[in-house]
Amino acid sequence: MAAHHQLGTTPLTFELPRSLVDRIHRCRGQLGLKSVSDVVRHALEGFDFATFQAPPREQLQVSVRLAPGQKRDLFRHARRTKVSAGELLRAALEALSARVADDGAATVRRSGREERRARPKASTRPRGNRRR
Repeated sequence: MAAHHQLGTTPLTFELPRSLVDRIHRCRGQLGLKSVSDVVRHALEGFDFATFQAPPREQLQVSVRLAPGQKRDLFRHARRTKVSAGELLRAALEALSARVADDGAATVRRSGREERRARPKASTRPRGNRRR
């Protein structure tokens, strides 16, 4: 007969806004709990999961294509600054948005391929054949 083992606790890591972490510490003191884990366990014990409705999401997911070098640089800088690539991408977009708002317009550098696409097409009608 196999013994019934109770699972031990395992670490669970997730990001929280600073304001919520501050409130967790206040609750810990007011409730006389010993740790942040105790506060989280207490919160989960008293939470009504059945009535929970997720608030509408403010963020949307987008897919973009980056040149291999640009993607490599993004992830290298993310590792160096110890933030996610998404956070750096958001910061770059925020900075661009601020520059565009300040300048009224931004100069966009196009690749050779994009420039060829942007040029108007030449007429395809042969020059020697005139309509009469």
